[in-house]
This record gives sequence, C-alpha cells and structure tokens, in this order.
Amino acid sequence: MSDTSRKVFPVESVLALVVGKEGIDIKEIAGFVAGRSLACDCCARAVGPFAAAWLARWYPKFTELNWVEGQAWDAFVNTGRSMLGDNVSLAPMDGYTKALCDQTLKALADSYSSMAAQTAAAAALEERVRALEPAEARAESLSKKVDELEAKIKAMNTDMGGLRKQVAEYQGKVAISHDDLMMTIKDAIKDGLKGMVVGGAAAAGVAGAAEEAPAQEENAVPDDFGFGSSGADSDGFGF
Repeated sequence: MSDTSRKVFPVESVLALVVGKEGIDIKEIAGFVAGRSLACDCCARAVGPFAAAWLARWYPKFTELNWVEGQAWDAFVNTGRSMLGDNVSLAPMDGYTKALCDQTLKALADSYSSMAAQTAAAAALEERVRALEPAEARAESLSKKVDELEAKIKAMNTDMGGLRKQVAEYQGKVAISHDDLMMTIKDAIKDGLKGMVVGGAAAAGVAGAAEEAPAQEENAVPDDFGFGSSGADSDGFGF
C-alpha cells in the first residue's frame, strides 16, 4: 500500500470513530476508512467496529484502549495520545473487512431508502387526510341528517300502522256497500212519491163528495111531501 493512499487524522477523531462517540463529526474519517462517501452520522458510526478491527491490525495498541460509558472523554483521549501520539496515519480498508463493511452500509442504505419512501408515503397520506377532513365533516353532518330522517320515517310508519288498525276496526263495524246505499235511497224516494200520489187521490175524493152533498140536499124531497098527507096531522092521503 503506497503512502499516497494514506491519510493522517488526529487521534481524537480516530478514537471517536472507533467508539462511536456522539457529538463529534466522524463522517470524513469513516468515509475515508470505508472507501466510500457516507451521507449520515448513522452510517459513519456503523463503520466504527470495522474500523477498530482494521486499525488493530496496524496498531495493536488500539486493543489496549477500553472506553467505558460515563468515562471522562478528555481523560480517554489523553490516554490514547500517550499510546499512539497526537496523530494517526490511516489507510482505507480492503479485503474481507471492507466487504463486510460494504454489506452493512448497503443494508443501511436500503433501510434508509425504504424508510424515506415510507416517510414520503406517510406525508402524502397526511396531506390527503387533511384534504379529506372537510369532506368527512360534511359526510358526518349528512349522516346525522340521514339518521334524523330515518327516525322520522320510523315514527311515521308507526303512526300509519295505528291508522291502519283503526281503519280496519271501522271497516269491520260499518260494512256498507255504496251500491246498496244508493238503491235504498232510490227506493225511499219512490215510496214517498207513491204516498204522495195515493194521498192526493183520497183527498180529491173527499172533496168531490163534499161538493155533491149540498146538491143532493137541494134536490131531496121533503119529509112532509107525499101521498096520504092531509093537513097538519099527516094522516090523510092526498096532495
């Protein structure tokens, strides 16, 4: 490996890469060691374990450094400087170590792409939901109105059922045919007319008898008229 392929980094950056220290930008050193460009801190921290194995081949003293969570960072860096110096010359990974690192970074990239697609889909869905909210509100209002109308229809059906029941009762009590009723009325009218005719004829007969009676009285023979009457004692016969 030529010297031109190597690069010198501060020991603090190398230690931050190896232990995955947060708060320190390690994308540059991680990308150099991995031999590829890294877009995020997550990918840079993923390179750390492979970088530690790679550096241990060139600097066995790296294996003597033990970072404990909660330990003072400055004290750890000072320990590294005392063992490795202020700066460390590094070369990009190769061979099996690089292959494993590439597989890990590819899996992370695929996961990131999938997550980005899901995030975009979720954002589009949220936008659609916001666009549909007014329509949903109108639909809810219409649903309430439909429920109210259904309740009114139900009440009307109940009232109609009661009216049908009452009509059925009346139909059972008053079973009158319209044609029969009209015939009855016509018969009554005919009977009345017959009575009027008969009564008028009887009245006319009585009136005629009354008129004839005086005439008979005028033409009637007196009681003291006849043969055998003579004088006042009416015991004779004569004129």
